[in-house]
Amino acid sequence: MFVRIFRPDKVIPVIQKMIKKEKELGPQYIVPPPFDMEKSFSDSSNKVPIIIVLSPGADPMNELLKLAGQMKARVDSISLGQGQGKIA
Repeated sequence: MFVRIFRPDKVIPVIQKMIKKEKELGPQYIVPPPFDMEKSFSDSSNKVPIIIVLSPGADPMNELLKLAGQMKARVDSISLGQGQGKIA
């Protein structure tokens, strides 16, 4: 509570530091796993689509185009507001 009151900018780094040092937890609870487009595609179907929620700076377009090239699939682009959306 002390950190939250006097240094709100340090709350997340302090929590991350505590999690990293905890025996039962560790760094694997802080670092997100890398996104695997091929695995996501193999888990999907026409009834189970892939939904990608983007955060600022994230752009999976290159991975999508690479996978489409490997599978010889056509990719059509549609605009979804400020960003770009792709449908394979």
